[in-house]
Amino acid sequence: MITTNSAGLRAARIIFASAVVGFFTALFFYEADVFWQDTGFVFGVALVTSFYGLSWSRVGRLHHLYWHKNSAIGLARLGVIASVLWCAYVLSLHADPTITGIWTVLYALMAFAAIKFFGQLWAEFFGPRLRIDVYERKNLAAAIFIAAFTLATGMIFGGAMWGSMTAESLEYGSIFEVLPGYEDGWWITPWFFLMGWTILALTQWLWIRREKANFADRIVRDHRINDAKAAAGFCLSNAVIITYAVHGDYHGFGDSLFGFSLIALPVLAHELMRPRTPDEVSRDGEWWVYIVVALGSVLLMPWLSTWLGLRL
Repeated sequence: MITTNSAGLRAARIIFASAVVGFFTALFFYEADVFWQDTGFVFGVALVTSFYGLSWSRVGRLHHLYWHKNSAIGLARLGVIASVLWCAYVLSLHADPTITGIWTVLYALMAFAAIKFFGQLWAEFFGPRLRIDVYERKNLAAAIFIAAFTLATGMIFGGAMWGSMTAESLEYGSIFEVLPGYEDGWWITPWFFLMGWTILALTQWLWIRREKANFADRIVRDHRINDAKAAAGFCLSNAVIITYAVHGDYHGFGDSLFGFSLIALPVLAHELMRPRTPDEVSRDGEWWVYIVVALGSVLLMPWLSTWLGLRL
């Protein structure tokens, strides 16, 4: 995985600032009898991360020359907007009915913080940079990848919010009983999101490592749209499978593991289609093959799970 000093420094700043603010919000909400300490801490962390994400990616101070004929900015923003709309849809219609009032604010903040930190910012650890490559250099290939990874992150968080959140339904939930608000079950959403997002990041890292050419060079230096589309298609196909695996009511670890295991299909598809030499440039249609594989997996998953005696 390629690490950039700027992305790493921003991530460190966010973690430090959010930890400090989270400490005080934990005390505040506990004294106000609103949240338990752990929930109040997460509220502060999500609040700081959301604010920092907005300030870091703002475009208001850019010179008009950067805006002129720069569709890359719009594409990067589209990844955030689509993620927010998806999470808002799930939170409004398919989340646990107990999520009301201040809890709705908490979940909305967690969703936006995840989209900005684990999506838009973390995409830079793979090479492309938002402000330099997308804003300043109008690199459409970089924007395609960043937008796709951002949307994939938002899809997974939305899927993690989908369904009931009864803490007692987890057979390994006893390890969380040390949390003062364990019976609330709020932690199920970030827990499932982190599991799913970790798989997303690892599979994307594996995709890049298995490429014959340097991924960052092709995207950042050569502006290769086909490579960006292939990476984006792979990323979104994994997100489709993971989102389906984490959404809905929880029925057991074995059932969920089967849903996650289908992530192997896009990985296998990449092994069959990836360029065999660094100089090979034709990747026409590779991205949609990943999407078809993912959609086919999701459509077949209910039938396969029923045949195997599982519930998804």
